Amino acid sequence: GHIREMDILYLVVHPVRWRIVEILASGEHTAGQLAADITHHHGIGREAVSKHLTTLREAGLVSARPDENARIYRLNPRLIGAFAAIVEHLLALREAAAIDDIDLDGSERDIGYERDPEWRERDPDDCWCIRKTLGLT
Repeated sequence: GHIREMDILYLVVHPVRWRIVEILASGEHTAGQLAADITHHHGIGREAVSKHLTTLREAGLVSARPDENARIYRLNPRLIGAFAAIVEHLLALREAAAIDDIDLDGSERDIGYERDPEWRERDPDDCWCIRKTLGLT
């Protein structure tokens, strides 16, 4: 069946599965290569790594093909597509609220701050702020 973006986030938020995704983002790897990295960095056995790979494969996030004596894994492009859709969705919500406190281009052109009225009365340095875009290019 179709897996939703939120399900994908839930699946890859696990540190071992996230590491698998990171490794496979750089290209194909054998099960052995994946297991060697993960058992070293996460201190879990090869069987546990295999279970995580199976979880990702059954969800359609990675695919595997046999090659001589090895099984070679690759990242399914729809995983990155799902992340792109999630980011696009969040950016659209922020745009609608005219909030711009993420600095995608590194320009740090932040103009003015809105203070939460409840906090304004307390300590001006201890406030919750959002940056509003003024539509500058």
